[in-house]
Amino acid sequence: MGASRWWCVAVLGLWAMPWAWAGQYVLLAGQTQTVPVSARVLNGEQVCNLEITVPGQAPVERVVRAPFFDARVAINPGDADSVTVRWRGQFRRVQDQVINACPAQGETQFKVVRDNALTQAIWVAMLAQMPPAKSECVRVALAHDQVRPEWFDFTDPQPSAEDARIQRAFTRCDEFVAQAKAWGAQNPAGHACAVAGGIQSRCEGFFTAPIQGKSQVISREVAIQRQLEGLPWSTGVREMASARASRIKAEQDRVARAAAQEAARIQAIEDARVLAERQAEEAKLAEQRALQEKIAALRAQIAEEKALKEKQRLENRNWLLKQVDKITGSNQPAPAEDPKAAPAAPAAPAAPAAK
Repeated sequence: MGASRWWCVAVLGLWAMPWAWAGQYVLLAGQTQTVPVSARVLNGEQVCNLEITVPGQAPVERVVRAPFFDARVAINPGDADSVTVRWRGQFRRVQDQVINACPAQGETQFKVVRDNALTQAIWVAMLAQMPPAKSECVRVALAHDQVRPEWFDFTDPQPSAEDARIQRAFTRCDEFVAQAKAWGAQNPAGHACAVAGGIQSRCEGFFTAPIQGKSQVISREVAIQRQLEGLPWSTGVREMASARASRIKAEQDRVARAAAQEAARIQAIEDARVLAERQAEEAKLAEQRALQEKIAALRAQIAEEKALKEKQRLENRNWLLKQVDKITGSNQPAPAEDPKAAPAAPAAPAAPAAK
């Protein structure tokens, strides 16, 4: 069976069985790698000491703590096909304090490989079969716990220090994905929403957590880490900063346009008022000019009629009076009255005669 077909079968087998993780890291030939070694401690100890032995290396002691009781050990496998690491409980004194020996002993075998193409392919295939939200959560959770799944052989039946961390990551991520979010089925990166006043905008989802007594916005990664550690977190929805800026700019433009329109309306009213006043003044002046012209025409008509009457009077006198006028020179018609001349001032009353 080819290697690629083998890991496909292995992945399908992993998904067919219940999630009860077991597996072990592989070592890269000729290079030093740090891997966890753990003991199974069941007597209620919280802190204890292990002596760890690696072939070809001096024994090392590590103080381990609940809940995983693991220690990270640097191993260089050389050209070996596998490396067997053993551990046992060992009392230890640290600054006059005695640390109990872990009540456990055991060993695990690390396979040595030339590359991690197979473990990497299996891990990628496992992620591909998960919903995107869960695969992202598992990535973050394992990275938080410093688990390197691309170097972890999920088909190895041996228990390892990472089994519990991997199991916890999958369990907590199932809970994380299942927990209701404030944005519901909408895209948390951006979706249509209505803000105060029913204004349509674009919103985004965010995570929060109580930190130092105050609710603070946190990243999705931090929310996943808090879920992993059993700490509270929550979600909310807010207007996107870019959408808010665009909305405020649009509102400012609308207000500016409304102000400009109102100013134009007021100016139009003022212009109409000034025009009406000017037209009224011009009409008044035109009326006055027309009246003056009528008065002048009337005066000219009166003067003409007066001159005509005088001429007719003179022509209608008898012959004797006409001859007298010729001799005395009093037969000339009275000068015509200038219609534009101001009327003559009335004569002053005569002074009373002296007695």
